[in-house]
Amino acid sequence: MYIRSLLALALVLGQGCAAAQTPAVAPALSLEEARAQRAKARTLKAEAVQGFEADKAACQSKVVAINCMSSAKERYLASLREADALEQAGRQVEREERKRAAEAKAVKREAEASEREAAQQTAVAGYREKEAQRAAERERKLADEAQQLESRRGKAAAERAEREQRLAARRQEDAQRATQTPENARKAEERRRQHAERVRKIDERKQKYAETLKRREAEQAAHQAAQARRDAQ
Repeated sequence: MYIRSLLALALVLGQGCAAAQTPAVAPALSLEEARAQRAKARTLKAEAVQGFEADKAACQSKVVAINCMSSAKERYLASLREADALEQAGRQVEREERKRAAEAKAVKREAEASEREAAQQTAVAGYREKEAQRAAERERKLADEAQQLESRRGKAAAERAEREQRLAARRQEDAQRATQTPENARKAEERRRQHAERVRKIDERKQKYAETLKRREAEQAAHQAAQARRDAQ
């Protein structure tokens, strides 16, 4: 049992010396390797405590235990230093990994923010272009409607002038017939009255139609103006 304890102490001491001569941590570790290394450091510390306790028990069985305890303590401290070196290296890798992850997230956020800003600018430009197209289309429709209204008014005026011309011709004919016989004059007067009544009714209908058309145009213009204000908002 004593010889086995001495062999275990020699092995621990050899590991401590090797750790002091060569780097305990590889120059480049992955995150998983760093976590495994920290776990190994915890295991080494636990083993060092157990070994030290065994060394103390072995030293206490000796008559002169001063050098034995010093050697045991040195081996214990060497094991702790090796474990601390492994743990610090693992923590450093984890810190660097967290830093890289944070930097990557920051870069991603900036890229996403730039993309959102570009998309927003594109959307605003598209909206403005569509609004300009709609405004141009409204102006074109208003111009077409005004032209159609003017055309209808011109046509109505021409038809009215033609009717008046025909009416004047008929009046002249009726006047000529009236000079021939009183009955013809009466009939001619009746025809004039009836024709005048028809003309009056036609004019009334034309006037009502023109008023209705003007009212509709005003309502349409007000509606389009309100729609333009809503679109502008």
